[in-house]
Amino acid sequence: MIGIDDFAFKKGHRYGTIICDATTHRPIDLLRTREADMLKDWLVNLEKRPIRASVDRFPAYQEALLDQDIVVVSDRFHLVDNLWRCLNSICQRVIPSRIPVNPKGAVSYALKPQHPTGPENETKRPLVEKVQSMHRQGMSLNAIAQMLSLNWRTVKKYSDPAYEPSPPKRQRPHLIDRFMPQLRECVRNRYTLQETDAHLRQLGYRGSFGAVRHRSRDVRREGLPEPQVFVSRKDACRLLWQWPVTRPDDTIDVSYLLVRYEDLAIPFCFIQGFREAIRERDAGHLLSLITNPQVTSHPGLKRFVGRLKQNVEVILAACQFEESNGYVEGNVNRLKMLKRLMYGRGNFDLLRIRVLCRNPEPSCAH
Repeated sequence: MIGIDDFAFKKGHRYGTIICDATTHRPIDLLRTREADMLKDWLVNLEKRPIRASVDRFPAYQEALLDQDIVVVSDRFHLVDNLWRCLNSICQRVIPSRIPVNPKGAVSYALKPQHPTGPENETKRPLVEKVQSMHRQGMSLNAIAQMLSLNWRTVKKYSDPAYEPSPPKRQRPHLIDRFMPQLRECVRNRYTLQETDAHLRQLGYRGSFGAVRHRSRDVRREGLPEPQVFVSRKDACRLLWQWPVTRPDDTIDVSYLLVRYEDLAIPFCFIQGFREAIRERDAGHLLSLITNPQVTSHPGLKRFVGRLKQNVEVILAACQFEESNGYVEGNVNRLKMLKRLMYGRGNFDLLRIRVLCRNPEPSCAH
């Protein structure tokens, strides 16, 4: 039993093939290309032909192995990864980038309770009196600053007995003052600044846009409407994939998405059934899903299922045998490390020797 995967000499241009033993999880050989003919020649020259081989869905490998009457087992990780990409593409077409949700049944647009604050000099006066009292008790400026989390220059200014907090600045009258009721109504109705400015100018306002912006900011600070809750498409896709697992901070559930977007119902059932069949190694259930008319006619699943039908025996073998390509991926990572250590100066023969040369097993070290 062997495992086969490709690796890149130069990503997107040249690829090679690594072949590993499924029993020892060690590399057997490296091939210069990933063409089917080279793999066929390598299989023909073997003294003992393998009975099964685990591969990803690269068609050249499957063609070479099936031509030699070797049972091909599709890697389950790549199957599930392709399924996740299929779900992402469906969500891109069906779900908007932001989904408005209402976790409590109705979104409240009422104003928040206002928190009255006194003038600036009234809020500062208790702090000034405290600083002066501590200074009269003999505490140093640095000790007062450290205790009250103030700058020592501020403490020095406050410690002067003649210091008086400055009165609050009076707001100068402006043309927008007589349009404040209309501006508050626009903020309450969630108008944009441009829409608010256009509405006020229709009512006779001739001032600047900056005044509208600043007064709108002040009105929002007085009391903001409850914001609408949105969920991103990424989070919605995660909910569909991880069902029935949920997080405490999830504001929606899968049933809300399936009711709001009916086109997700069939893909959701197919994806959950497909993952369960892979997890339980149920080849019959997997075959019934692939051949289901509702699934094969769905526009989001038609292409994915069509590719599965092209090599359905290889897909079903993933549920019948336990072979996986995980150890091959680990050897590919080790190969990449060796390739980088040579800084690109070594040729293929040197790379092959370094990949195949491994320390002996601990039991055989002596």
